[in-house]
Amino acid sequence: MVTMRKELVFVCLFALAGLFGVHAVWAQTTPVAPAPAVSPAPGATATPAPAATATPVAATPALATNNTLERKLVNISMAGARALLYLLFVLSVVCVAVAIEKYVQFRRDNPLGADFRVKLVGWLDKGDLSAARQAVEKARGVNAALVREGLLNFDEGAATIEEVINSRLILERGRLEKRLIILGTIGNNAPFIGLLGTVMGIIKAFHDLSTAATQGPQMVMAGISEALIATAVGLFVAIPAVILFNWLKARARSLLDDAEANGKIVLAYAKRAREANHGGQ
Repeated sequence: MVTMRKELVFVCLFALAGLFGVHAVWAQTTPVAPAPAVSPAPGATATPAPAATATPVAATPALATNNTLERKLVNISMAGARALLYLLFVLSVVCVAVAIEKYVQFRRDNPLGADFRVKLVGWLDKGDLSAARQAVEKARGVNAALVREGLLNFDEGAATIEEVINSRLILERGRLEKRLIILGTIGNNAPFIGLLGTVMGIIKAFHDLSTAATQGPQMVMAGISEALIATAVGLFVAIPAVILFNWLKARARSLLDDAEANGKIVLAYAKRAREANHGGQ
């Protein structure tokens, strides 16, 4: 139930990002209604406007008049980097949520303590399997899980213990590395999302320049500077995501290696007990 709730939270976050993007695109592409003409007051004499010099109007390309796929793509590009900035913001929130969840999980995953291996060796040297089983019976975490599986099958032979421990290790690795792929994916793709926002912003800047009558390079420079923010934000999201991914991946590997070492200790004592029983016979 808790897992389903977490998955729903992630889905809602991505849906919210999509809504922000659609809103930005709609705001940029919705045409503005022309202002109504002002009628002269009653009784006022209409003053004829001076004759205007005919100015040749550039022909509008077919791309702007035809409702084609190309025009839709241009309209989407007109949204600039703003739509993708919303997406990058949501991705940064997802990164923080995943990092906090995994950090709390790893902190709670080894409640046996740093001296558990010394205690385990002492119990196995004395042959006190009941004390070892009692220590890991209700404990949580990968360390307790592997040792518990080995102790429960202690009398089944070394081959059985090894297979059981390896099977449990695969399950625990999947549990510890769950959702880390989210950090890796965001870290790898956030710069490209920011770059896409920059390209869209540059397209918008040059489009505004082509439609402006008075403003020139200032408009282009302002649009490009705004577009470059998307690349900066993409890197700002990607760099911490990659750092968190590598750190949490190393932490998970450390927990798995420590648990596997304890499992091999149980396996070694099981082999020694089996050889002692065969030698006594």
